[in-house]
Amino acid sequence: MLRLTKRSEYGLMALAYLAARPGVYCSVREIVARLGTPRRLLAEVLKALSQAKVVEATRGPGGGYRLKRPAEELSLTLVISILEGPIQVARCASDNGCDFQDICTIQEGIGEVAAKIQTVLDAYTLADVVRARDEKLAGSSATIGAPQSRLAAEA
Repeated sequence: MLRLTKRSEYGLMALAYLAARPGVYCSVREIVARLGTPRRLLAEVLKALSQAKVVEATRGPGGGYRLKRPAEELSLTLVISILEGPIQVARCASDNGCDFQDICTIQEGIGEVAAKIQTVLDAYTLADVVRARDEKLAGSSATIGAPQSRLAAEA
């Protein structure tokens, strides 16, 4: 089954939390208290995001993490790749191929699926995730469909 790992889920949750507080440093303790994520794993995730310059970290009183880049610039592909490495649906859909490449009966089809998944993850940004959450919380009857950030620009 295709599924985000806890690492990616917690990373996206923390980034969404930070996006709702632009310019404000939030401590790991605060984020954990609000989201209910495991402290140690969240600290590791935020460290990786800091090293990748997605969030900015500061120590001491009033320190913590804040977004370093606008939420509109953070694609799901970027975040997941930072936390997990390259996104790979199946070995045969990767550049490395697989042991059955010469006789594979699904490579082309799986390759198309992988490309479509990649397109969606490239198109959706953290801002889209936050917007969908906000619409749900506001009780919006609007349909949450294609992301507004990049796909709308293509229309």
